[in-house]
Amino acid sequence: MGTTDDDQRVAVKRCNLVEDKQIRARDQLEQGDDFVREINFQFRISYANLVRLVGCCLETNIPVLVYEYIPNGNLHNLLHISRHKVLSLPTRLDIAIGSAEALAHMHSHGEHNHVHGDVKPANILLDENLMPKVSDFGSSKLLSIDRYARAVPADRSYIDPEYLKTDRFTEKSDVYSFGVVLLEIITRKTVKYDGNNSLPKNFVRSCKKQGNGRSMYDKDMLSHDAHQSHRYMECLDKIGTLALTCLKEDVDERPTMAEVAEELRQVKLIAYGGPFAS
Repeated sequence: MGTTDDDQRVAVKRCNLVEDKQIRARDQLEQGDDFVREINFQFRISYANLVRLVGCCLETNIPVLVYEYIPNGNLHNLLHISRHKVLSLPTRLDIAIGSAEALAHMHSHGEHNHVHGDVKPANILLDENLMPKVSDFGSSKLLSIDRYARAVPADRSYIDPEYLKTDRFTEKSDVYSFGVVLLEIITRKTVKYDGNNSLPKNFVRSCKKQGNGRSMYDKDMLSHDAHQSHRYMECLDKIGTLALTCLKEDVDERPTMAEVAEELRQVKLIAYGGPFAS
């Protein structure tokens, strides 16, 4: 963290130096590519729920990127480290909706359609109002004319299995990763929890056995009011079903990020007392 000349707080990102010269050369080259991708991405796309690049300095031994400062850390820490903090369902929905809208914007921005490449809670930052800001565009790729990218360095805990088979990373690969994020939001469990338990696999198993994932939801979201609690449970079922659709093995059966965002907006209406969707 640092400050600008006008006392604006900013976040500073720079390459890490390594002692071994061969490792250092390789890592610096890779990080240099990441920095170039981040800068190119920021020049092409601007959106309220994407972290904004303030400036950069590449003419030094250690390249530096300067971003707007986001004070509340990331979604991973909020969900899994700050366990004492109660997060209401509407708050979690707002985070999910803002993140989904940001990714949808990346996927359909005129002639410059990008994939994020590394969608996970650690890359969703939260401002003073817990408004989400999707970050870390070092893995982002501009889609080819055939609408896929290659060599995307995604986190293997969130990676699309279809990408591992085909080496083609598409918008639906981001959708898969976001499906895992949705499960973390409604269960408050990490993608690997209680040893080596897989959240996606266990949630799918629960839904097959019980018809829903209610045994895995974070019950802190439910209200003491019986009517509201019932409505919230219906909302969680809908989010769980949406997450499972995002995780479909057949990529053609997965929704687009725009469809995910719209479905989450409909769930939010229900959470606030609107009519149940059919």
